[in-house]
Amino acid sequence: MGGFLLYTEHQPEIEANNMSASTQPLKVGRMRPEDRDHVMTLAKSLTQFFPEDVIGLIDTSLDKNEVLAGLMGDEVVAFLVYTKRDAQTAEIVWMGVKEDYHGLGLGSLVLDHLEETLEEEGIQKLVASTLSYTVDYKPFEKVRTFYYHRGFQSLGTQSNYYDDGMDRLILVKDL
Repeated sequence: MGGFLLYTEHQPEIEANNMSASTQPLKVGRMRPEDRDHVMTLAKSLTQFFPEDVIGLIDTSLDKNEVLAGLMGDEVVAFLVYTKRDAQTAEIVWMGVKEDYHGLGLGSLVLDHLEETLEEEGIQKLVASTLSYTVDYKPFEKVRTFYYHRGFQSLGTQSNYYDDGMDRLILVKDL
């Protein structure tokens, strides 16, 4: 997975109320060293998904796992951190898309790139987890909907998983 894969066939659809989003194609590839600070800046900007106490975990995970970055021009607008659990299973650890670009399909393009890469490597299952539906928090309703629309299925809920006692939803997708 060297370099960046250019998704020239995808031009994000810009809504009239979202004129700050670019119409440049999205480039997805392995995070380069010069992108690391930009990925962290993006993660810090997504406060409704990544509270301050999680930012250190994301920072550490960038060094311990595989990281994809999605760029429009030179701007990092998406990232996905993943790990291989074993020879057949990979897990999404963190994923984020710049708020101005939500709903334009960029998360799906980054996930497409990951799935294609994993399939080429013989990985058969992809696992993701997020805040459970037992927690009433609107931003994570969108996260769960994203995964379900992408073909993930619920594997179960892990009670009191997070430090604050909230439940975790575990999702899985066959590749």
